[in-house]
Amino acid sequence: MNEVFDSEFINVEYRKDDDIVLVVLKGKVIRDDFRTPMMHAADMVLRHSCKIMAVDFGADLELSESDINWSKKILLSNLKKNGLEVLILIDSCGLDIVGKCNAFCEDRFKTIVCKSYEEGKTKMESEGLSYNNDVPKHESSDGDLSSMTREEALAYMGLEKEADIKAIDDRFWQMSKHYRGKDDPESKKKDDEISEIYDIASGRRDRRAEEKIKHDSEPMYFGRYKSDWQNIIHYNWKNFLLGIVVAVSALLVIIAVATNTRSGCSIVVFGHMYLDDTYMREALVANGIKRPYIGVADVVVPNDQNIPAQEYGNETFNAMFYTNPDVLISDKESYGYYFSTFKDLGPLYDRIMDGLTDEAKAGVEPVYMTEQEAVEYTNRLYLENGIGDEEIEDPSTFSDVPVLIGIEIKDSAIATKLGVEAKWMSRTTTLVFGQCMNSNNDDQTVLVITTILNAAFA
Repeated sequence: MNEVFDSEFINVEYRKDDDIVLVVLKGKVIRDDFRTPMMHAADMVLRHSCKIMAVDFGADLELSESDINWSKKILLSNLKKNGLEVLILIDSCGLDIVGKCNAFCEDRFKTIVCKSYEEGKTKMESEGLSYNNDVPKHESSDGDLSSMTREEALAYMGLEKEADIKAIDDRFWQMSKHYRGKDDPESKKKDDEISEIYDIASGRRDRRAEEKIKHDSEPMYFGRYKSDWQNIIHYNWKNFLLGIVVAVSALLVIIAVATNTRSGCSIVVFGHMYLDDTYMREALVANGIKRPYIGVADVVVPNDQNIPAQEYGNETFNAMFYTNPDVLISDKESYGYYFSTFKDLGPLYDRIMDGLTDEAKAGVEPVYMTEQEAVEYTNRLYLENGIGDEEIEDPSTFSDVPVLIGIEIKDSAIATKLGVEAKWMSRTTTLVFGQCMNSNNDDQTVLVITTILNAAFA
């Protein structure tokens, strides 16, 4: 299908059969009446990868000095950049402007002056040129492009052997745009062929071959080449460091808990918070609990403030969780995500409330959550953070019976008194006290929770 831009003074047409952009001047033009259609002509040259443009001077031009300078500096530069090679000047009226155009265009393009479009075609054929802009094919002895040299690839693209990478890139996009994204086999084949030609012309194929020779000549260590090990270390050093930190942290947690087995008191504080355990530790010791262990894991849920090191915090919490702590202390952001680590505190609730002072009872509230709500909360976090659909679960398959997760302190001043302070930039500290799913000592859980809460409100 032909593409046409028609104005009162100039008609611009892309003729598909001849693969040419034809510009016909219909009247005397000045300023924008000239510039706008000619820029459309330059755009058509680019869109259709034309090498040839014909200008039919059906009327004279009245161009100002600024229009002439614009033509030389802007229009001709764009036509050259867009791939134009041949300019046909059709003059049936003997106009002086044609000679002037030929004079300042012939050093940029192959120019042909004629009296008609058909005469221009005849002259093109007589000089061995063609209106057809098909990309030439490279013929190799084995039927593929693997033996093509860089010079042959540049010639295939219609470029000089001195062409720089920008010219190669521009020409590649011009050539491939006709075939890119099409589903028919012929277009895919042509697109692959042009891409392979570009790979050769840009020098990438030869660089890969040189790098492979250099790579294969390197010494090997433990079944890998030297540069392979360098790449592995370069891209994975953070993971190596993280693994070491997590392993050491887990070992320290296990040792710390093991050295406190006679007390049987273990508390894990988790959430995005700071912890100074002095106050809680002293309260527990004063109430007869020897060598209490209080560990902290910096977990970031939800991570909507781009907080680093979440993986380290999660791994630390996992290590602490498997030491079977008696009590979990969390914040309101984290407990929903870690719902499955909490045991239903319902059977112990009355005992805990009976052990609290009036001040402590007035300052705490029970926290309930269903399995469905926990799944919905987790799904929302996954979707907000772009985690794959395979992690999403159907909430309707889970229980809707409320479970007592724990007992909450909402007063941030009380949380601060216990040595806990949120790291969040815009959230206050709230604490939820609950029993760990792995805990098997209800009496110790009740004692620890009541001791800490009474001390907080004392």
